[in-house]
Amino acid sequence: MSSAEQLLEARLTALGELWAVWAAHGHDLDAARWTRPTRLQGWDVKALFAHLAAWPHGFAQMLGLVRADEPTHPSATALLRDLNRPGGLAALQAPRVARGARDAAQQYTPAQLTEAFAEVGPRALTAARALGPVVVDYFGIARLTLTEAAGIGIVESTVHLLDLQRALGREPAVPPSGLAQTAEILAAIPSPIAFIEAATGRATGPLFPLVS
Repeated sequence: MSSAEQLLEARLTALGELWAVWAAHGHDLDAARWTRPTRLQGWDVKALFAHLAAWPHGFAQMLGLVRADEPTHPSATALLRDLNRPGGLAALQAPRVARGARDAAQQYTPAQLTEAFAEVGPRALTAARALGPVVVDYFGIARLTLTEAAGIGIVESTVHLLDLQRALGREPAVPPSGLAQTAEILAAIPSPIAFIEAATGRATGPLFPLVS
């Protein structure tokens, strides 16, 4: 197995572990917990679930969008840096994303949202392993290797899993691989000097948040 294939396997394994935790939460929640507020303003637990449940479906669709062109961004970090720059797409699309999460929460049942993680996601991961580290169209906004697309999925799944567990009043219980890979991707967004000086209390300007 090449180094590129090994990294893809590590990313897919981490994504599978994260989605398994999401599926377990979905099976465990009662009606009252689905309506609990989260720390994301205007989002309850079901809206949070609906937002993240789009990821397994989107990842599955991405597998049918293999491209012969080179990636537009060399890494998950590079795309996240681009999207989250001041005035970037992340900030511009935030209201639409929030509305979409709330609308999807109204449209889908808890069972359907849970199915995204319990069934759709695992099937997509199996198909991704068969494809290998190809270049894919990333939701119409970029081209990434499948490895780096999975990296963004790891960040999304990890960050929002923390949102979910905090909303449920539980101590964070996130797969270590997801935490490690998310931390690695996020820490590389700023320049190394900016990150080191902020992390050691030597920076004078704000660095965080790195993504929204």
